[in-house]
Amino acid sequence: GCAPNLANLCLGGGPFLVNLIWQPDTDLGHGRAVPFSDDAGRFWFFAPDNLEISVKVIDGCVVNGRFWVFASGLTNVAVLLAVQDTQTGESWGYTNPRNHTFTPVTDTDALATCP
Repeated sequence: GCAPNLANLCLGGGPFLVNLIWQPDTDLGHGRAVPFSDDAGRFWFFAPDNLEISVKVIDGCVVNGRFWVFASGLTNVAVLLAVQDTQTGESWGYTNPRNHTFTPVTDTDALATCP
């Protein structure tokens, strides 16, 4: 199962483990997770009051048999955003290159893990 902590969000009602690694230069860091709701959360890198990434996992099973991932960012550091279904092991990932404005993610074909 999913266990939320400082680096992980548990979204989509619980089974989806979401974490983020960021790299401003040569060092790597884990994004600090801040839950918002059952489906959404945020990450910060440099300071708790400085929002960097918002992410949500939505149940789209009725529409297309998949869970959807949406993310937006207010950063230009290198980012690896990962979502894993802890029940099936299926994973999804997104990378944003360094010095590139974070491109919004609207993936309605992300995870084929519907019951």
